[in-house]
Amino acid sequence: MKTTTHIRTITLAAALGMTLAAHATGSREAEALNQAAVPLAQATQIAEKQEPGKTISVQFDIEKDRPLWQVKVLGNGGVNQYKIDAASGAVVNIEGEHMRGKLTNFVTGMNLKDLDAATTSLAQAVSTAEKKLNGKAIKVQVEHEHGGIQYDVFVRAADKTEKVKIEASTGQPQ
Repeated sequence: MKTTTHIRTITLAAALGMTLAAHATGSREAEALNQAAVPLAQATQIAEKQEPGKTISVQFDIEKDRPLWQVKVLGNGGVNQYKIDAASGAVVNIEGEHMRGKLTNFVTGMNLKDLDAATTSLAQAVSTAEKKLNGKAIKVQVEHEHGGIQYDVFVRAADKTEKVKIEASTGQPQ
């Protein structure tokens, strides 16, 4: 019983930490995002042109004073992360996530068939969330919940970041 409670506490603390981190986008990041020539949806297109697959997460970051989109693509061979220069659209780095087959499905909770079956694309979900909050998406996570796919889109607007959940089967915010 104590172990279960301890695990729930750790899980809740980790989830809270991730939520706070998503809301902690500073003025430096916000300024870099506003100056980025390549929006999130375009960065996903660039990454998906590198290999057949679907984007499962995207995050805006600054590394060594360079604004980047970190795009994770789930393909037949597993998950690869592409770092896309937010100013030029150039692919500056590719890293394998070393997840294959059943391990990929276990870790991500989904496979390519799930993503291919989604009637709403990641780009459509991002557009819906940006319009809803009148801002720019800085992060997207594809989640497999309740037997279906949903997009968790984090949008920066009016000096704060908010999460919008978009149902992949309907394209509607939850």
